[in-house]
Amino acid sequence: MVDDGTPTFAAAAVTGWLRTLEGWEQATVTAMDPLDGYSSINRRLHVAHGAAERLVLKVQPASGIFEPYDVLREATVLRCLGPTAVPVPAVVASEADPSVLGQPFFAMEWIDAPHLGVPASEGGPDALPFESFIGAVVQVHAVEVEAAGLDVLGVPSSAVEAFQGEVELVAERMATRGLEDDPLLAEARDRLREVQPEGGRLGLCQGDINVFNYLTRDGEIVGVVDWEQARISDPRSDLGQLLALMVLKGVPLGPADDEGFVSMYRDAGGVVAPGMEAFRAFWFFQLGFIHRAFTAGAGEEPWYSWAQIERLLPQSLDRL
Repeated sequence: MVDDGTPTFAAAAVTGWLRTLEGWEQATVTAMDPLDGYSSINRRLHVAHGAAERLVLKVQPASGIFEPYDVLREATVLRCLGPTAVPVPAVVASEADPSVLGQPFFAMEWIDAPHLGVPASEGGPDALPFESFIGAVVQVHAVEVEAAGLDVLGVPSSAVEAFQGEVELVAERMATRGLEDDPLLAEARDRLREVQPEGGRLGLCQGDINVFNYLTRDGEIVGVVDWEQARISDPRSDLGQLLALMVLKGVPLGPADDEGFVSMYRDAGGVVAPGMEAFRAFWFFQLGFIHRAFTAGAGEEPWYSWAQIERLLPQSLDRL
């Protein structure tokens, strides 16, 4: 462990663990490449004499913005999704014993494809296959929760309860980070606590549908990754995240129900009720918390600015 509690581990330790698995008895980890991820410890493993030449290792962080962490829960989600239409990497094995690498972890298939955020000049798609992306999001939300075994995540009694649960989770994280009295975040929290979105439904939500989590090849989505925030909730929450991100990227703040992405989602077979304003506002609230927590830890802003949150969060709340 380093001083901040983040686990450190060597290729030899990962090799020793791999060799306990059937089909991997002669495997040797020859290299470990860090992979992008703000809240996870991800490594691409290069393996000799194993059942595959590359794997992804995901180790639970000791602390971070999205506490509490549970990588074994994420591995369960991936196993449940394996037989469904949602393309996800296969889980090779998981390990609950923290003595092996310092924290629980799991290994999964490496999907050799760029994510949608990679520019064409760096090997990404020549044109963003946005229709395929939307279709993949629709597939996620169409998963039959009970049939897939995903009710293990916990099923709220209603879509309203699910929305309020998401607000309270951010509120709890604010308190953990000493942000419960932040004027802007506290006002947003209190106003959102009073909101009860109508017309919702419950379904599987990925919890982070940004384009960096969707892998593409030949114009099709061949992998959906990063399920640590997956939950059973109102699918409008996933859509609200993308709407908020699009505004931060420069799209004007117009009526949320009229945004082009929402219409395209409906056209692709997605079921969404009016009332997107509440979910976009929630995500500006959550992104405000993430900004405060990230900046305090890293000493610099993430890719969006606090000035944007100060402007957009009150405007989005005024639309409720």
